[in-house]
Amino acid sequence: MKKQRFNGHTRNADEIKRFLSRVDNLDELDLRIIAFLQSDGRASFNKIADKLGTTVATVSNRVKKLEKRGIITGYTALVSCDKLGFRENLWLKIQTKPGADVAEIGKKISGMIGVKCVYLMYSDFDILVHISCATSEEISKTVQSIGQIKDVVRVTKMTVSERIKEDFRVML
Repeated sequence: MKKQRFNGHTRNADEIKRFLSRVDNLDELDLRIIAFLQSDGRASFNKIADKLGTTVATVSNRVKKLEKRGIITGYTALVSCDKLGFRENLWLKIQTKPGADVAEIGKKISGMIGVKCVYLMYSDFDILVHISCATSEEISKTVQSIGQIKDVVRVTKMTVSERIKEDFRVML
């Protein structure tokens, strides 16, 4: 196994081997297919097979297996929040009462307007939330709604002044 480029990053053979040893039934071709789909989710199996030097049937079978295992969870268009007018970006640190059902609170938050990401944390706060909305009114409504959830003690807002990088692809 030689040096490979995945998603614009270079991993040497030892790094690839260590990575693959942590995941059952995954090989270098699987990683290359995943990386290709992350960079071009609309690519046909023909194009992927051609670029990776394998057959269309192999790519098709591998993708189906990766989907079935939940490694590939879906396909979506990546859109620019800024160009769509969603310029209001906040990260919220949420502190809850001791003994609160943090996962349940996180689930409630995940369904609110503008909520992009919800993470349960081991930190001086319990939940980290990323919100992106078109208006400050939407942001205010969501923040106020979070503050009214039972067992939420404190909501600390962190305003994004400038986005330098936002990429949710996995570096393979």
